[in-house]
Amino acid sequence: MKTTFILCLFLVIGCSKEINIDPNFISFKYSKEAISSPINLEKKIKSHLKNEDQFGTEELFKKSWISFFRTTNTLENKFLVEVVEHQPVAILDKNRYYTQEGKIIEPDEKRKELNLIQLVGQDNKLSQLLSYAGCLQTTLNFYSYYIVRLEDKGSGFLEATDNRGRRYNFTEGNFRVQLERLEEFLLFELNSGREDDIRYIDLRYKNALAVGYKNMEKMI
Repeated sequence: MKTTFILCLFLVIGCSKEINIDPNFISFKYSKEAISSPINLEKKIKSHLKNEDQFGTEELFKKSWISFFRTTNTLENKFLVEVVEHQPVAILDKNRYYTQEGKIIEPDEKRKELNLIQLVGQDNKLSQLLSYAGCLQTTLNFYSYYIVRLEDKGSGFLEATDNRGRRYNFTEGNFRVQLERLEEFLLFELNSGREDDIRYIDLRYKNALAVGYKNMEKMI
């Protein structure tokens, strides 16, 4: 009796995956402007609904820009597929992205240009690196410049680069103290009215910072 019940249950689950959908009666709705090519995205979803793709649901979401989708069967026996794409917040190595939900995805293509910060470091530290970048960006808003890259160089050493190519060197220890020191220095620079020709700012010193200009370097 137990064997018969398990077999029947397996058949029900198996049949539930077979969805007979006419592609001509499927329409798509997007929550925002699509990052990926709608043609390729819709093809992936149709194949998945018809159980024709080679990916499981989890892998489908990891290998594409699809965060999730919801299907609705209308009165006209048509299917409406509402698609929500991942919201990337950083680009990683090997064409990977870090999303707003804290997930790492490896989408195969995109058609929309994304202005994202690049994070370089171990995957288990990405959330922390993004937090460091956000704090640093708040300080750099004095100049209306933005961070384009943050790299964890190991041993608690961080290096950020802004859109002009200026580098900022930090340590994870006493990060807040170093950030306050940077803020004071930038305010001084802003009020001085001097031309900004700084190449890098090193904040790893205990009670000072090193500044590298185009033709000189000095300790402050």
